[in-house]
Amino acid sequence: MVAIIITIYDNLATSRWLPSPTCRACENDYMHRPILPHGARGIEGDNFALQFGADKIVFVPRSAANGEHYTFHAGPASGVLDLHETQMTSGRSEQHRTLFAMRRDDIPAALGEMTPLLAELLALLRPLRLGWLKHRDIGIARGIDLISDEDIAAATRKRKGRLAVDPELYQQNIFVPEFLEQVYDFPDGTFALFRRRRRIGIGFKTTVAGGDVRLSWIKLTDLMRFGRIWEPKVMNALASFAIPPERYADFPPLQH
Repeated sequence: MVAIIITIYDNLATSRWLPSPTCRACENDYMHRPILPHGARGIEGDNFALQFGADKIVFVPRSAANGEHYTFHAGPASGVLDLHETQMTSGRSEQHRTLFAMRRDDIPAALGEMTPLLAELLALLRPLRLGWLKHRDIGIARGIDLISDEDIAAATRKRKGRLAVDPELYQQNIFVPEFLEQVYDFPDGTFALFRRRRRIGIGFKTTVAGGDVRLSWIKLTDLMRFGRIWEPKVMNALASFAIPPERYADFPPLQH
């Protein structure tokens, strides 16, 4: 489900967790401009709902009995991006609490602090050879990760305006080739590596100029280690550019 989120950015829709009166009370004005597969305007998971607007993302945990939710607003007009929590009472917005805020003008500098991240991530890539896969008894499968629009559309249905993974369609979309050489028939993108029914990595197929195909992969344990190392670095970088709470009064969007 996380893979779906990185492919989309759309609009807030009504739901049993977040009714449209709630959105109006929270002043989350939105435009209907669906870009998700099936014309959906959000995502529904087992324990959450995500709804996308032109300049915001609203996250609603399913455990929120009264409709409490979190909104990330990109702030294209105000110049301030922020993440805030909205507490609800009787279905009406009662209290907003800013959890994080940053001036949009500081985004380039914040990203500059994270420049080594990309180089270290790319350094995790390993060349992938079919002979090595055969020798190690490693299998491959595509359709495991829902990243491309085609895979998302094939494995989901629209339910109450939001995308939801259909287990039967998801299983039908997974393809395990009989021969490793069939990887060259895969569309460019990602695929999964398995050994003894345990997933061990993410493979990448890329077609370069001239039609040559390049195969590479990242070991899952390396990726998880990378995440553990970089998570605090990213959080510290963002914190260094965050607007301190005592200055919220200087920014109208933060005056809840």
